[in-house]
Amino acid sequence: MFGRVLIQNRHPVDRLADVRSEIKRLEETEEAKLRAYLLEHPQDRIGEEHAAVIGSQNRKRVDLKALADEVGASILARFTSFRSAMIVRLQQRQS
Repeated sequence: MFGRVLIQNRHPVDRLADVRSEIKRLEETEEAKLRAYLLEHPQDRIGEEHAAVIGSQNRKRVDLKALADEVGASILARFTSFRSAMIVRLQQRQS
């Protein structure tokens, strides 16, 4: 779709697949290269419109299975909440 010829009247499902594919390609190639460059060149992190600010981030994750094993599933269930969200998954059609 982006690096390719745009096909007019393409079904929204197929267009969504194209967009996701292009996002993935850009993340794996362009973003990865640019990110690596900025990390390796601290003197070159200010552009015409943006500046790169480098930082670190730590994330904490809870192993719910281990916690349930330790405190009991019923106690864990009392403190567990669920949220619902609409998602769109795509599947390749069989020809």
